[in-house]
Amino acid sequence: MAKSHIQIEDLYRFKLISDPQISPDGKRSCFIVETMDKKDKKYYTNLHIVDSNGRNLRAISHGKRNDRQPCWSPDGKNIAFIRKDNHCDQIWILPMDGGEAAPVTSLKRGAIEDIVWSPNGKNFAFLFHPLGKEHKVKEDGSIDIPAYRHINRLWFRLDGYGFFDSEYTHLWIANAKTGEAKQLVDGKYNDSFPVWTPDNKEIVFISNRFEDWEHRIEENCLYRVSAKGGDVMEISSPEGPKEGLSISPDGHTLAYFGHQTPYHSWGAINHELNLIGLDGSGHKSIGKELDRTAYPLTIGDITPSFVLTSPEWSTDGNHVYYMIASEGRQSLIQAHLSERAINTITPKDDVVVAFSFDAKKETFVYQNASLDSPDELFSQNLVTGKTQQITKLNRSYLQSRDFVTPEEIWFDNGDQNVQGWLAKPPNFDPSKKYPLILNIHGGPRCQYGRTFFHEMLAMAANGYVVLYTNPRGSQGYGKDFADSITACWAEPAMSDLLAGVDFVVSKGYIDKNRLGVTGGSYGGYMTNWIVTHSNKFAAAVTQRSVSDLSSMFGNSDIGWDLHYEFGGAPWDKRETYTKWSPITYIDKCQTPLLVIHSEQDLRCNIEQGDQMYLALKYLKRETEYVRFPEEPHGLSRHGRPDRREERLKFIISWFDKYLK
Repeated sequence: MAKSHIQIEDLYRFKLISDPQISPDGKRSCFIVETMDKKDKKYYTNLHIVDSNGRNLRAISHGKRNDRQPCWSPDGKNIAFIRKDNHCDQIWILPMDGGEAAPVTSLKRGAIEDIVWSPNGKNFAFLFHPLGKEHKVKEDGSIDIPAYRHINRLWFRLDGYGFFDSEYTHLWIANAKTGEAKQLVDGKYNDSFPVWTPDNKEIVFISNRFEDWEHRIEENCLYRVSAKGGDVMEISSPEGPKEGLSISPDGHTLAYFGHQTPYHSWGAINHELNLIGLDGSGHKSIGKELDRTAYPLTIGDITPSFVLTSPEWSTDGNHVYYMIASEGRQSLIQAHLSERAINTITPKDDVVVAFSFDAKKETFVYQNASLDSPDELFSQNLVTGKTQQITKLNRSYLQSRDFVTPEEIWFDNGDQNVQGWLAKPPNFDPSKKYPLILNIHGGPRCQYGRTFFHEMLAMAANGYVVLYTNPRGSQGYGKDFADSITACWAEPAMSDLLAGVDFVVSKGYIDKNRLGVTGGSYGGYMTNWIVTHSNKFAAAVTQRSVSDLSSMFGNSDIGWDLHYEFGGAPWDKRETYTKWSPITYIDKCQTPLLVIHSEQDLRCNIEQGDQMYLALKYLKRETEYVRFPEEPHGLSRHGRPDRREERLKFIISWFDKYLK
């Protein structure tokens, strides 16, 4: 059978893996498989299981459900997971010796996250956010829209979530047999990353409990509380952000990710592995010499981003395993605590998205991304060093498609070396001339990488060479590289991006008169900046963009964070905000521009797109506007499937109009 090119509609054929969890004995792994339903216009997630040698793959939950966060009991006899039933989250238990899954908790309506079994298997710790008392629930179980929202908080909304209610996310505990549950801590704060002490007596967690915590969002602290409840005790620790908590086998030392430089520009300071005594003594940072962040910041539309796996201790407490992002990869590394040495243990080109170790810390399973396949599961035995792929859920799809695996490139811009990738059309012929699309990532301090990127491949399948790069400001190349755009978002990023285009044009197979540019979020900002400062491109598509930094300060869910990017608020740094806002130069734009934005985007508010479109329309320039109802900032990654489909159709059609 003849192979077809990659299609936009292939979204419905992908089987997307996430959250791998290996059994304590290392023999099996449970994970999530997500699919998109074209008819229902929805995503569904079910639990699957596979042996560590890749055999006996099967689904263990079924139907049009959204099961998530599987978690093995310490004895390996049960899997706990979260299921929403009748609009309500509960913890369910699936016995592995046979039998049906059944709910164990009977909590009132709310959201559950982060189930953690106690070491003795008798209890769960978990996070629970009950439905705010001001919400009215209709007879069908859905929530009625309130008559008004009375807001008195600085941080009152979050993109992808919506408006916060009167409740907070707190640490709870439940009996694993009876489901009897109780709240351990309270207050007008949110808790995260619960972890049990080995003796089952206490739970350690991360929270921000300053009185004015919304003004101090990068000053998380460590806390401990008895599993029986009682006073919450703070563990003295250095200032700065903290995420991804775990505890040593002897119960004496905590490990977490973070740094000690809060209130610098977001993402420019590397997250490092931090160790500190349970009593607050002996803090030290590990891995500073790597000059790489211990945070998963690789962006894709099939591979999930920002999925943080907590550090994992060896059984003797002498090593800690964790991930770093570097040059388009994400590697699992082993830190030798006594020798202060660090080794990479996954293959060089892997992009590790999430991982899980068995009880003996001899075998681990990990979700791995690659340039030529949607993510699959791999396992590695630390004793033998053997690594093998254990799922091939997307094999039949790949066998039916004809595409060119993107090519990794490096190019020079002055004294700076910059990395990127080229996606080329099927049957690429270097003797021909092709149109080129430059695709710019968001963040800004994230990275493109070695992932199967459906958007890039779909554009290439339609006859385009697609260039996607990591210009200065990206993470994965060290602190100085990431920090180079602080207080000057557009430069030197624009210089690197245009140098990349010139490098590809110099290869001889690009028509320099048929260049396009697009990007989302910060990539949309850079698209806006480029078209207001250059006529190099014949067409552009700006997506979920930033056009006016001053207005973004007030209309983004976390807009006040720009204070740390630009050295002050807009009223303090008016000239700076004006200088680095693309809307300031809108009259210079001559490039045909399609504006795409989501109406429920709380990160880069819809008015940012409004400004670009209305200004260009007023100036009688070539422009059109596509707005997606109900969608948040992450439309391209997890928007309603049919809207993701239409978004790509609009982008490719716009470039077809001007570049072909």
